[in-house]
Amino acid sequence: MKKAFVALVIGGMGITSVQAAVEASAVATWQATAKKDTQSILVVTPLTSLSFQYAEGIQGFNTVNGLFDVAILGDAAATDFTLKAKKLSGTLNHLGGGSTVDVGVNWQGTPVNTASYTTLIDTAAGITGGNLSPLATSFKDDSQRTTAQGSFNFYIESATVNGVDATFDALPDGLWSGEVNVEFVANWS
Repeated sequence: MKKAFVALVIGGMGITSVQAAVEASAVATWQATAKKDTQSILVVTPLTSLSFQYAEGIQGFNTVNGLFDVAILGDAAATDFTLKAKKLSGTLNHLGGGSTVDVGVNWQGTPVNTASYTTLIDTAAGITGGNLSPLATSFKDDSQRTTAQGSFNFYIESATVNGVDATFDALPDGLWSGEVNVEFVANWS
């Protein structure tokens, strides 16, 4: 009986030197919707989703080029065309509560904010909209829809913790969720 006891103690001492394996996992999430509109005179479709990751080395979040498709039906009587955009909302809320981040939007280096409209195309002023220029040249064509693709530069511009402005490194770990809404207004005159 004494021999069995000694064997258990020696066996138990051998187990303590074995280390457990370390394992980690992460979850990637894609928001998904499906929508089709081929009848409206103006349709704007986001072509990419927005995902921001905090990088400790720069104490900030990455920027994202958010592609979008614009489709218009022209007006043969129009002499000029404008397309403008305005950010309606962009606050993301921490799933654990207590903090927010706000998404900023730029169009070709110009802020698209909530206070006023940013001009993307103004044919009377000679602003053709860069990659959106097919719209500026075809706004009179009422026989078919014209499409073009553009992109905004999205970035995390500010943060709050418990309602007070905060630096990005002061934010808690976790996930923020919400929507960024940009209104587009087209005018044929």
